[in-house]
Amino acid sequence: MQLLSINVSKTQLINYGTRQIETGIFKKPIYQAVEVFEDHIQGDEQADLQNHGGLDKAVYAYSFAHYAYWKDKLGLLELDFGSFGENFTFSELDEASIQIGDIFKIGSCLLQASQPRVPCFKLGLKFDNAEMPRLFTKSAKTGIYFRVLQTGTIAPDQQLELVEQAQNSVPVQTLFNAYYNQDVAQGLPIIAKAVELATLSEAWKGQLAKYLTKHA
Repeated sequence: MQLLSINVSKTQLINYGTRQIETGIFKKPIYQAVEVFEDHIQGDEQADLQNHGGLDKAVYAYSFAHYAYWKDKLGLLELDFGSFGENFTFSELDEASIQIGDIFKIGSCLLQASQPRVPCFKLGLKFDNAEMPRLFTKSAKTGIYFRVLQTGTIAPDQQLELVEQAQNSVPVQTLFNAYYNQDVAQGLPIIAKAVELATLSEAWKGQLAKYLTKHA
């Protein structure tokens, strides 16, 4: 899993209907090493700190292998690195096999998979396509949020290496589909298992707990 691109942005104001909103989704590649801190990477900003950034979502990564799917789906000739608001674009990042709690080494950092990405309306703004959040959810090509277990420096072309596989966990894509793309009977056992994972982000634990209460 080679790191093809590091992408960052400052927050900016954009027009949304009759008002302006602040967003950090318009990431652009940089061609240098960055310091990775507990809650963000050097040079990057997030506007909505409730849903992006923070200790459980310090780094968002996406697979370049998904880009071909999206170019075909959206009828696009090109997609630049960082198109999905990701900090790191990896050659491969398989949500179907990476589990919540898996620990990876890259550069001098240790990263731990903490949750799938949930799209919001800003992804639609990024692509000028109001259907994009729905399409993204249906595809389950979510990318992965990571928490930072060990801060340090990461540079382009370095490899993301699995150093510790979580035991008795749930794959990122399996969890996402259980919540968003499957009926209750299929998803409930997966969600009941995932909510007990100590390595799942606090935001998703709360979300899953409400789901379980609702469907008890």
